[in-house]
Amino acid sequence: MLMDWMDRNAMNPAAPHRRLLTESRLFAMINASGDCFWELDVDRRFVYISENLARMLGYGAEELVGRSVLEVLTPEYKLEVMRLAMQRGDPKAASAGAMRHEGAFVRKDGSTTWGDTVSVPVFDDAGAHLGYFGITRDITQRKHDEQALREANAQLQAQVQRINQLHEQVREQTIRDELTGVYNRRHFVAVAERELARARRAQQPLSLVMLDVDHFKRVNDDYGHPAGDEALRVIGLLLRSTSRAEDLACRLGGEEFAVLMPGMDHPGAVARAQEWRAALASLKTRFAGVDLSLTASFGVATYPQHADTLDALMSSVDKRLYRAKEAGRNQVIGAE
Repeated sequence: MLMDWMDRNAMNPAAPHRRLLTESRLFAMINASGDCFWELDVDRRFVYISENLARMLGYGAEELVGRSVLEVLTPEYKLEVMRLAMQRGDPKAASAGAMRHEGAFVRKDGSTTWGDTVSVPVFDDAGAHLGYFGITRDITQRKHDEQALREANAQLQAQVQRINQLHEQVREQTIRDELTGVYNRRHFVAVAERELARARRAQQPLSLVMLDVDHFKRVNDDYGHPAGDEALRVIGLLLRSTSRAEDLACRLGGEEFAVLMPGMDHPGAVARAQEWRAALASLKTRFAGVDLSLTASFGVATYPQHADTLDALMSSVDKRLYRAKEAGRNQVIGAE
């Protein structure tokens, strides 16, 4: 096919002053270009391969002539080429044009190398389909660079994710009480102000429950501060494990805790406080061989029913909590 074109060029009398493009000159140009040229017959068997292609695939040129090009493609690349060929349709059709694709070739030693290929169907002067002519450029280094870049990006993403996780851990450490695992007072106040503003806009209730451990000083005096710490951890775990996802449990300080409940009406908040009171009273916390029995007193108030600011809401709850203490402890007060 290529030789037919060269023969016609050589016999063209239109430009007798030009040097003839001989076979040796054409092949020298092809090999000097760095690209790989090849020809296939209608059955996609090699009828010509350039020195560059033979070198790229690790074969002698004579070893590939007569063999199907599909034999030197990886299974994945073979499927892609066949898919594109079916998509292009009949190579003899007027609409058949160039086909470009890239994929991995299998070298003689079994290793792979990557190529970017453009191929076109070839016809003789009578329009008969002779086969295909193509140019393949070795892009193995580019593929290796792309893979290295992907791996570097993946490592960078992993590092960024790890940094974000560390930032989140640091943030959690700044907003949580280290001993009990619930949120600290500063975070509680900041979130409570936002939740109160949201409740005001949405005209929804916002309930607050506060609890204080009964006779906590006695626990410390009788069993030591480690026992007191264990008692506080138990209460923190109880509140964390039984609060709703939207609730905010915190340790206000010492043995005093609070739970903010967006959207919860007053009867519902009182009922939840009663559940926590009963659960705590039924727990037997074993520490250093001793069963610690714990109870707590609770106060409950709700916006806007009992207060219209955060300070007023906390003050109302605090008064009710201490009324529960004065009334004998281990109870919930939700009314004036």
